[in-house]
Amino acid sequence: MKKYLLTFILILSGCGIQQFCSLPTEDITDMYASYIDEWKTQCKQSFDEAEKRVFAIQPKPNVPDNGPIPNEDPAKCPCKGSGVITHGDGHKTPCPFHSKSLKLR
Repeated sequence: MKKYLLTFILILSGCGIQQFCSLPTEDITDMYASYIDEWKTQCKQSFDEAEKRVFAIQPKPNVPDNGPIPNEDPAKCPCKGSGVITHGDGHKTPCPFHSKSLKLR
């Protein structure tokens, strides 16, 4: 019973007065004013260091591998005039310029 009564009295007396329940904004600003320049310097240094690390990485070009490009000239064509283009994964497709079954001209 004493605990409940004591708790009730503390609640009524402690937070009923506005000056004890809040801290004015000016006090907070004054309290951290000396740290602001230090924080700005640290942030700038951190960003500069991160920028050096990030931009030091040379990205690989994001060029999709659409396979070999056929050409009318057999010397420049990936099929070398045989009519069959062998791709990097091993599958084969007929050449649109040199395949006997796909003669376009």
